[in-house]
Amino acid sequence: MAFIPYAASRKSLYHPGEADDFFRLGPIRDHAALCAEMSRLAYVKDETRLRLYLGRIGYSQNLAFGYVTGGTQGFVASNQDDHVTVVAFRGTEPDDSSDLFTNANVALTPWTDDAGRPLGKVHEGFAAALQKTGILAHVKSCLELLAPSTRVLLTGHSLGAALATLLSSRIPSAHLYTYGSCRVGDAAFAQAMQAASHTRFINCCDLVTRVPPATLGYVHAGSPQYIDRNGRLLGSPSENEVNADRLKGAAWYFVRYALLPGTVFSRNLADHAPINYVSAAMGLRLPE
Repeated sequence: MAFIPYAASRKSLYHPGEADDFFRLGPIRDHAALCAEMSRLAYVKDETRLRLYLGRIGYSQNLAFGYVTGGTQGFVASNQDDHVTVVAFRGTEPDDSSDLFTNANVALTPWTDDAGRPLGKVHEGFAAALQKTGILAHVKSCLELLAPSTRVLLTGHSLGAALATLLSSRIPSAHLYTYGSCRVGDAAFAQAMQAASHTRFINCCDLVTRVPPATLGYVHAGSPQYIDRNGRLLGSPSENEVNADRLKGAAWYFVRYALLPGTVFSRNLADHAPINYVSAAMGLRLPE
């Protein structure tokens, strides 16, 4: 079996869309692994490359948004044989100023379902990014054209995870997989999302999964899947177990990678790289 080594490079963290190995790292064993790779693929900036990589696993592009205009970017893709459709959102791009403004707007704003029923409060920047230029309406219209038997998967990494979470609140029948997601809303929103099928992956030291801070009223939603320092899925371990694992992981990283040229200095950031979520979701992370 071929393993995927831990990625500590700045390129893996800041420019994941420049990779060319999408869907060539190993077998896609389940929907969690599929969505992890789709979340990484959402960072590709060129639609021609996007269609090429989707074709490697028999998916075709239904809809793409944000590839010309900038800002919120993502795609809808389907596999007709498997009757599966994936909606994937891109995370933060360091060279896209609109993403930075989106993340910084941490005020909580009321959020509702399609019928106008309140679902608590959510991050104002994320809410605006999803509704910008009619993206929410375009995606929903695209999904309405699917056969009733289609299984719809919503996914994203980082900022993309937050946008997928908000979309999930408007499409309760879909299955949501998020990677490195920040907190999206308040306790009322998390409570409203309890009925949703949502698996939320947290990679060891990933700092992004701990913001915005709970002191601002933010609460995580979804069923957590903690990834330990060796890339193993542990479900929901105790806080003490998580803290101990993070300490060991951070110490190993500092000795192994922190001072090497081209690497990210801190594991708190390096663990956020999409490829490190992919390797864990695929069960192929090379152990420390």
